[in-house]
Amino acid sequence: MAKTKPAFLAMAVVALALAGCRQPTPVLTIESLPYQAEAGASAQQPTLSEYERAIIRAGSNRGWTFSRLETGHLEGRILVRGKHTAVVDVFFDDETFSILYKDSSNLEYNEAAATIHPNYNSWVRNLEQDIQAEVQRLRFS
Repeated sequence: MAKTKPAFLAMAVVALALAGCRQPTPVLTIESLPYQAEAGASAQQPTLSEYERAIIRAGSNRGWTFSRLETGHLEGRILVRGKHTAVVDVFFDDETFSILYKDSSNLEYNEAAATIHPNYNSWVRNLEQDIQAEVQRLRFS
Protein backbone atom coordinates (compact mmCIF):
# COMPACT_ATOMS: atom_id res chain seq x y z
CA MET A 1 0.00 0.00 0.00
CA ALA A 2 2.92 2.35 0.65
CA LYS A 3 3.96 2.02 -3.00
CA THR A 4 0.47 2.96 -4.18
CA LYS A 5 0.51 6.43 -2.60
CA PRO A 6 3.69 7.69 -4.30
CA ALA A 7 2.57 6.23 -7.66
CA PHE A 8 -0.87 7.82 -7.29
CA LEU A 9 0.68 11.13 -6.27
CA ALA A 10 3.03 11.07 -9.28
CA MET A 11 0.10 10.35 -11.63
CA ALA A 12 -1.91 13.18 -10.08
CA VAL A 13 0.96 15.63 -10.55
CA VAL A 14 1.35 14.60 -14.21
CA ALA A 15 -2.41 14.92 -14.78
CA LEU A 16 -2.44 18.41 -13.30
CA ALA A 17 0.55 19.45 -15.39
CA LEU A 18 -1.10 18.19 -18.56
CA ALA A 19 -4.37 19.89 -17.67
CA GLY A 20 -2.51 23.20 -17.53
CA CYS A 21 -1.09 22.71 -21.04
CA ARG A 22 -3.30 23.83 -23.85
CA GLN A 23 -3.06 22.13 -27.19
CA PRO A 24 -2.28 24.23 -30.26
CA THR A 25 -5.34 25.09 -32.34
CA PRO A 26 -5.79 26.19 -35.96
CA VAL A 27 -4.70 29.80 -36.52
CA LEU A 28 -7.73 32.10 -36.56
CA THR A 29 -7.99 34.00 -39.84
CA ILE A 30 -10.53 36.77 -40.29
CA GLU A 31 -10.98 37.65 -43.94
CA SER A 32 -13.16 40.36 -45.46
CA LEU A 33 -15.48 40.53 -42.46
CA PRO A 34 -18.19 43.18 -42.96
CA TYR A 35 -18.57 45.81 -40.28
CA GLN A 36 -21.74 45.19 -38.29
CA ALA A 37 -24.70 47.42 -39.08
CA GLU A 38 -26.86 48.81 -36.31
CA ALA A 39 -30.52 48.09 -37.03
CA GLY A 40 -32.71 51.10 -37.68
CA ALA A 41 -29.98 53.71 -37.41
CA SER A 42 -28.67 55.82 -40.24
CA ALA A 43 -24.95 55.54 -40.47
CA GLN A 44 -22.43 58.23 -41.26
CA GLN A 45 -19.89 57.31 -43.92
CA PRO A 46 -16.47 57.72 -42.28
CA THR A 47 -13.32 58.30 -44.28
CA LEU A 48 -10.64 55.63 -44.59
CA SER A 49 -8.48 57.67 -42.19
CA GLU A 50 -11.29 57.57 -39.62
CA TYR A 51 -11.55 53.77 -39.99
CA GLU A 52 -7.80 53.55 -39.46
CA ARG A 53 -7.98 55.63 -36.27
CA ALA A 54 -10.94 53.52 -35.04
CA ILE A 55 -8.97 50.30 -35.53
CA ILE A 56 -5.94 51.74 -33.73
CA ARG A 57 -8.15 52.93 -30.83
CA ALA A 58 -9.85 49.53 -30.62
CA GLY A 59 -6.57 47.64 -30.40
CA SER A 60 -4.81 50.03 -28.07
CA ASN A 61 -7.38 49.31 -25.34
CA ARG A 62 -5.94 45.76 -25.09
CA GLY A 63 -2.28 46.57 -25.65
CA TRP A 64 -2.02 46.30 -29.44
CA THR A 65 0.27 48.78 -31.18
CA PHE A 66 -0.01 49.54 -34.88
CA SER A 67 2.20 50.70 -37.71
CA ARG A 68 0.71 52.03 -40.91
CA LEU A 69 2.23 50.16 -43.84
CA GLU A 70 0.05 51.77 -46.51
CA THR A 71 -3.49 53.07 -46.99
CA GLY A 72 -5.85 50.37 -45.76
CA HIS A 73 -3.07 48.23 -44.23
CA LEU A 74 -1.88 48.26 -40.63
CA GLU A 75 0.53 45.95 -38.87
CA GLY A 76 -0.62 45.15 -35.33
CA ARG A 77 1.63 43.87 -32.57
CA ILE A 78 0.91 42.71 -29.04
CA LEU A 79 3.40 41.75 -26.35
CA VAL A 80 1.95 39.78 -23.44
CA ARG A 81 3.75 39.29 -20.11
CA GLY A 82 6.96 40.47 -21.71
CA LYS A 83 7.54 37.21 -23.58
CA HIS A 84 4.66 36.31 -25.93
CA THR A 85 4.42 38.32 -29.15
CA ALA A 86 1.84 38.18 -31.93
CA VAL A 87 1.99 40.21 -35.14
CA VAL A 88 -0.95 40.54 -37.54
CA ASP A 89 -1.76 42.32 -40.76
CA VAL A 90 -5.00 44.29 -40.63
CA PHE A 91 -6.42 45.16 -44.04
CA PHE A 92 -9.48 47.39 -44.17
CA ASP A 93 -11.69 49.49 -46.38
CA ASP A 94 -15.02 51.22 -45.79
CA GLU A 95 -17.00 47.94 -45.83
CA THR A 96 -14.81 45.11 -44.49
CA PHE A 97 -11.66 44.27 -42.55
CA SER A 98 -9.30 41.31 -42.28
CA ILE A 99 -6.94 40.19 -39.53
CA LEU A 100 -4.25 37.81 -40.79
CA TYR A 101 -1.44 36.08 -38.93
CA LYS A 102 1.99 37.50 -39.78
CA ASP A 103 4.44 36.38 -37.09
CA SER A 104 4.76 35.36 -33.45
CA SER A 105 7.19 34.30 -30.76
CA ASN A 106 6.67 31.89 -27.88
CA LEU A 107 3.20 30.89 -29.13
CA GLU A 108 4.00 27.41 -30.45
CA TYR A 109 3.28 28.40 -34.06
CA ASN A 110 3.55 25.46 -36.46
CA GLU A 111 3.55 26.65 -40.06
CA ALA A 112 3.10 23.17 -41.57
CA ALA A 113 0.06 22.41 -39.42
CA ALA A 114 -1.14 26.05 -39.33
CA THR A 115 -1.61 25.80 -35.55
CA ILE A 116 -0.79 28.10 -32.66
CA HIS A 117 -1.36 28.46 -28.93
CA PRO A 118 -5.08 29.15 -28.30
CA ASN A 119 -4.31 32.45 -26.57
CA TYR A 120 -3.42 33.92 -29.97
CA ASN A 121 -6.93 33.18 -31.21
CA SER A 122 -8.42 34.80 -28.09
CA TRP A 123 -6.38 37.96 -28.66
CA VAL A 124 -7.43 38.13 -32.32
CA ARG A 125 -11.09 37.46 -31.50
CA ASN A 126 -11.00 40.26 -28.90
CA LEU A 127 -9.39 42.58 -31.46
CA GLU A 128 -12.10 41.72 -33.99
CA GLN A 129 -14.89 42.45 -31.48
CA ASP A 130 -13.23 45.67 -30.34
CA ILE A 131 -12.89 46.85 -33.95
CA GLN A 132 -16.57 46.13 -34.55
CA ALA A 133 -17.56 48.09 -31.44
CA GLU A 134 -15.29 51.04 -32.26
CA VAL A 135 -16.53 51.23 -35.86
CA GLN A 136 -20.12 51.18 -34.55
CA ARG A 137 -19.31 54.18 -32.36
CA LEU A 138 -17.69 55.91 -35.30
CA ARG A 139 -20.54 55.28 -37.74
CA PHE A 140 -23.48 55.91 -35.42
CA SER A 141 -22.31 58.73 -33.18
